[in-house]
Amino acid sequence: MANEAQKEYWNGEVGARWAERDDFMTRLLEPAAFALLEKISPESGIDAIDIGCGGGSQTITLAEKIGVGGSVLGVDISAPLLDCARERLIRQGLVRANVEFLKADASTHGFVAESADLLFSRFGVMFFDDPFAAFANLRQALRPNGNLGFCCWREKSENDWINLPYQAIRPCLPEQPEEDPFAPGPFAFARHEYVFEILGKAGFSGIQIIPCDVSLSFGPSKDIQAAVKELTLTGPLAKLMADLSDDVRAMAFDSVVTALEPHYQDGTVTLSGALWLVMAKN
Repeated sequence: MANEAQKEYWNGEVGARWAERDDFMTRLLEPAAFALLEKISPESGIDAIDIGCGGGSQTITLAEKIGVGGSVLGVDISAPLLDCARERLIRQGLVRANVEFLKADASTHGFVAESADLLFSRFGVMFFDDPFAAFANLRQALRPNGNLGFCCWREKSENDWINLPYQAIRPCLPEQPEEDPFAPGPFAFARHEYVFEILGKAGFSGIQIIPCDVSLSFGPSKDIQAAVKELTLTGPLAKLMADLSDDVRAMAFDSVVTALEPHYQDGTVTLSGALWLVMAKN
């Protein structure tokens, strides 16, 4: 999906839906955000840019880690999600570091040169139309010896949160076109060799790509049907389900419920998430 299509996608119905469910998404992806923050361990008082900041939860968490004297600029292309981020910041009250939000395409935006000590992203960098050019552009915003840290998904087959429900609905789907593994999307950076190539050509050094496994919790909910509904409302599965007729969609939903029953306990479906934690230096 080209950048212009991404802008349309995230400023339309999908962006509005994600904004409405931002509290759920924050809880769901919190283990990934915390794993990344623990690994990069940002220094106090630095200036950071949060790429693809979405509803801003990780932006604010990063700001609290950085503390007094520092700043975080959250950048996203989605107006609905940025509205959500600004509302979250107001609800949060006093944050120790300065936080601002900007509607822009981080892959092409003209950031002030050498204005940041850290480029940070929780699942926000896999959607660039031209990732080689995007990371070269982003690196210009880093000060000498500045750091890059982001997380991205590994292969679908390693991620039970998408693989198990996808396998359950496959019999209900029309024949799917062969996927380009490097096309912009959630799993575009699943192959770590590709990420090494992108960052190396963009001029980064000291590249580290470390596997990390987390548990993703869909819930709490009154029953497994409600938990599965949360899972099927967001991400790649939501698009596949939306294209089905009502009858077939109901059949697919029931198949997902059956497949995930062994993973349902105390109101929550818990599934594995397989990540790469990626770090590099300017």
